Amino acid sequence: MRPGKGCEECRTRHIKCVVEKGSEACTRCLESDRACHFGPKYRFKQVAHVDSGFNGVRARQELNFGEEQVWVNTRKRLSFILEDGNGLEYGVPDGESAKSATSAVHVPSPVVEESPGRAVPITGLLISEDTSASTQSGQPNLYGLASQAEGDARSIIQEARPSTAPLSMTWDHLQDYSSYRDSGTPRSATAATYPLDFSSPSSIAELQRRHEDGPGVTSTPTLAAYPVGNASGASPISLATPGTLTQPSLSRREAYLVQHFINKIGPWIDVCDAQMHFTHGLPRQAMSRPMVLYAILALASRHLGIMSGQSEEPAEAAFYHGQCLKFVIEQLQGPEALYDDSLLASVVCLRIYEEINFTNDQAHHLAGTDRLMRAIPTFAISGGLGEAACWQSLRQDIYMSMTRSKPPSFNLENFELSSVFTFRDDGACANVVILLFAKVLRLTYTESEQNNIAAWKRMAQDIEAWNDRRLRLFQPIYYEDLDVTQNRPFPIIHCITPPQVAALQYFNACQVFLRLFGPQTEPASSGFHASKRRRALEREVTFHLAAIVGLAEHNPFVENARFTAAHLLRVGGYCIENPLQRTRVIQFLDQVEESMGWMTSHTVALLKEQWQDLDGPKDM
Repeated sequence: MRPGKGCEECRTRHIKCVVEKGSEACTRCLESDRACHFGPKYRFKQVAHVDSGFNGVRARQELNFGEEQVWVNTRKRLSFILEDGNGLEYGVPDGESAKSATSAVHVPSPVVEESPGRAVPITGLLISEDTSASTQSGQPNLYGLASQAEGDARSIIQEARPSTAPLSMTWDHLQDYSSYRDSGTPRSATAATYPLDFSSPSSIAELQRRHEDGPGVTSTPTLAAYPVGNASGASPISLATPGTLTQPSLSRREAYLVQHFINKIGPWIDVCDAQMHFTHGLPRQAMSRPMVLYAILALASRHLGIMSGQSEEPAEAAFYHGQCLKFVIEQLQGPEALYDDSLLASVVCLRIYEEINFTNDQAHHLAGTDRLMRAIPTFAISGGLGEAACWQSLRQDIYMSMTRSKPPSFNLENFELSSVFTFRDDGACANVVILLFAKVLRLTYTESEQNNIAAWKRMAQDIEAWNDRRLRLFQPIYYEDLDVTQNRPFPIIHCITPPQVAALQYFNACQVFLRLFGPQTEPASSGFHASKRRRALEREVTFHLAAIVGLAEHNPFVENARFTAAHLLRVGGYCIENPLQRTRVIQFLDQVEESMGWMTSHTVALLKEQWQDLDGPKDM
């Protein structure tokens, strides 16, 4: 293989590649802001013989096999393990497959005592060697560390646990499970059945009944062929599957919750992630990580409860949330070397669960995310699910900063080494301006920086520099300015991808904060001129807020844009003076609460009160 002398970009474009002395990138890549990657400096050569010698005598060894070559006998049939790059293997050797298929038996879902007189099921767990969810009472803070002795004790328990027992088993059920497995007793054909439904159980007892008796519930503790087609896997048109897969022991309700997360909640989180790590990657991890599965089930159940008008936390959601916390606490009590992207992503989901409860938000899980990222700062530059979780948690920190008027708690410098600054795609471009907006919030709510004119000026320059680079990457495919005389209170802005919408929204958010909170660079004035300048700034703020709402309204495939618009309207919505715009803002906020379950009634009440105070009794 002959090595390429130029970088990959220049070779693809068939242009000359010139590298200045001391530079790590070629001139063309530097001019176009592209990542410059050079090919390997080695080459492969077919070797037919090797020249060697001894005591001055030259000899040549031919690299071929003679008739006397001894060969090792191997099996005639081979089985291949297919890997997806995430550590998941699809397929096992045929012998193990047959053995697994013949030894698979049904085991009823075990239960653990939640409180005296009431039991709750442990379901939705898969075969894995993950840590147990059992924790003792009197544990330290959720995001505290355990002693070394406790960590050693847990490791001893883990080594003693049978690897073939499903995680849904507690130690009290291991003996029953062993006898059940050895006997090979099939599931009773007389088990009671109930009609299937997707509704949320009204109580723990109802949740237990569905898991214990509902048809379609599987809890196979060993590897079994994954059915494709009908429920039994015997459809004549079933697709062939490579080897065998672990079969999820999910009830129909739990499968519905996972689907709800994929269809509704995942796209909110992946608004700037083209690879959709939370929408597709996290549910796949949930099939082997109970902690992740419980986080998904808890969040989906809570959101469905909100959409159905339940103000109180459903028993189902509370149960899944509690089970997830047990796994999170156990992993956090271990060494930091065991902190992984699954833990971070689970805590991010728990933070969303905390946000949508709307009552007494103490941001405990946000503090936990901050601690994880400070303990393992490489999460922000690790790529994959870990980095995607970091950017989502940054947006969560931004939301808390705006609502509480405090600087972001995260160490923003950890994000500066991320590869997003290469502007490789729309998502990277959006994440850069999100980080810039977080820095604007830090200037806004840090008292020592509020009057730092030089820092604010540099920030404004960085934002404009970002916009210049953004123009070379993408622009809206259609734009039509607002015109209240034509019943168009917000501009029409159509984009192609969700990251484009998010990028333009956060750019306008930066402009809003620069005008509302930036220090005055012009000479101080008073009277009419001061009022005139203030109203001019408020009209500019209204223009950018209208753009933010317009992006959310005219790109309905990006539901996350409605969150951003609602947050910014709470901060600067008082600047809106036009009656038509005010009316449409209230309608927009009502639609957000109705369609997404995000409570905006407090923002509506706040804006009405602010507008009434600013208008005065004579203008009403």
